[in-house]
Amino acid sequence: MPVGDYRRTHLGRRIRDAFGVAGAVAAFHLSAPALAASGTEIPRLAVAANGQRTLYVDGKPFFVLAAQIHNSSAWPDVMAQSMKAAADLHANTIEVPVYWEQLEPEPGRYDTSSVDQLIATARANGTRLVLLWFGTWKNGQNHYAPAWMRSDPAHYPRTIDERGEPADVQSPFSVATRDADERAYVTLLRHLKAVDGDRHTVIMMQVENEPGAIGAVRDHGPDAERAFAAPVPPALAAKLGKGTGTWPMLFGPDAAEAFNAYATATYIDRIAAAGRAVYPLPVYVNCWMRYKGFNSPGVDYPSGGAVWTMLDLWRAAAPNVEMIGTDVYTTDPVEYRKVLDQYHRADNPTWVSETDFSPKTAPLLYNVLALGGVGMSVFGIDNPDPSPDEQAGTVVHRLNYGLLAPISSLIAQAAAEKRIWAAVEEPGRARQTIDLPDGWKAVVSFGPPAWGATPAIIPNSKTLSGRIFMIRLAADQWLVGGSDVRVEFQRSGAGHGQLLRAEDGAYVDGAWHARRWLNGDETDFGLNLTSPGLIRVTTGQF
Repeated sequence: MPVGDYRRTHLGRRIRDAFGVAGAVAAFHLSAPALAASGTEIPRLAVAANGQRTLYVDGKPFFVLAAQIHNSSAWPDVMAQSMKAAADLHANTIEVPVYWEQLEPEPGRYDTSSVDQLIATARANGTRLVLLWFGTWKNGQNHYAPAWMRSDPAHYPRTIDERGEPADVQSPFSVATRDADERAYVTLLRHLKAVDGDRHTVIMMQVENEPGAIGAVRDHGPDAERAFAAPVPPALAAKLGKGTGTWPMLFGPDAAEAFNAYATATYIDRIAAAGRAVYPLPVYVNCWMRYKGFNSPGVDYPSGGAVWTMLDLWRAAAPNVEMIGTDVYTTDPVEYRKVLDQYHRADNPTWVSETDFSPKTAPLLYNVLALGGVGMSVFGIDNPDPSPDEQAGTVVHRLNYGLLAPISSLIAQAAAEKRIWAAVEEPGRARQTIDLPDGWKAVVSFGPPAWGATPAIIPNSKTLSGRIFMIRLAADQWLVGGSDVRVEFQRSGAGHGQLLRAEDGAYVDGAWHARRWLNGDETDFGLNLTSPGLIRVTTGQF
């Protein structure tokens, strides 16, 4: 994650009183057993007949609730403590970098000891791993490429900016750099297959990190200049529905950025393909977002990355990259949902590969549920001296993950079958209606009083923390979960509807356990979840 202040929000605000009831969710926490040898199929991203893209782990749909440690926390002397911090968050997956500079300290000499320790620690904590390959690119720069490479620009050239000066990023036109990266990445994948091929502790690979160029819009080196003057590759132009011509002719003012995006995407696609040929784990590329007002590639964001304006090009140029992950660091709920909508496509499932470790992002996970996504990862959870905002983030995200982790398999299966719905509180949208199958709808109110009639006009809650999801368990049965929300089931079709039963409870070892049946005061004005919880609802018609 970049360290620029404009990308990180230090809120320094308290979580509101409703989240203080930490004990309310304690019953939902299940301890994850150490991962045992499975002998089942390799993790994969599958496309169902309904078009839904789903991550499968050990043959079953898997919803990722991930925590990413800080950039420099994957070294042996600090790794165990950082991994424990992630596991304590009730994450079922931990995102951890693998550094090219550490893996290959000298050309052709590889050291996999840190990778082995990562896997052993994850197994001991009962969590899965997503490994982040910090290779040629890290946040639009070359800072994790080995020193022997960065010290030899004659053999491993840098990107040259428009003034003829070298930028702090390797050239995507360097065959020598690409081949070296490919050899190192393949070595890593080959080792993973040998030590984890029957256990599947590692479930996905991120190839490179927020690739593209900071400091230049495109490379102006000799090879790049020749390529820029040539026609756009016909295969790419055809996939994008364009004719023939040069980059400026076909892409206009976006020509330089599109050119760099194509060079970056094809470079990474070759590395991804080589790795998958050895050990075909699901592979993705993450992206530094182009938010509203971010208009300068190479300055506001890395030029050449898979920003939304270049997403069609990336999907066309990098077929071996199975999805583009979004690194979403806005905490504005409207902007957050807009970003996810931009990347939610038939050829790209929703995957929040990084998000801010702030109390404000916890409810926004439910946007991923609404889109039937792969999952979410919060960044930077291992803070030895946490700020007040980071302390608040730990409390809120632990509650959030603690509610969802025991039912993550149920969530993933429901997403695969498109029988999950969700809503998130946004400014001016304190009441929302969710259309459900078979003539039902859910009227959702965020932050209303715990009892009594819902006001005609509902103000937003103080911290915009309301969220809800609904999973259809059977024709007349629903699992409702969330916080700071009231929901009323109503008929939108023929017939009259009724609430036959509402059970407050939890899933224990995969089975539903009802702690009490709700009725009377607890149901007369809707079902209330003032703190994170689950209710199983049976509806009927008459």
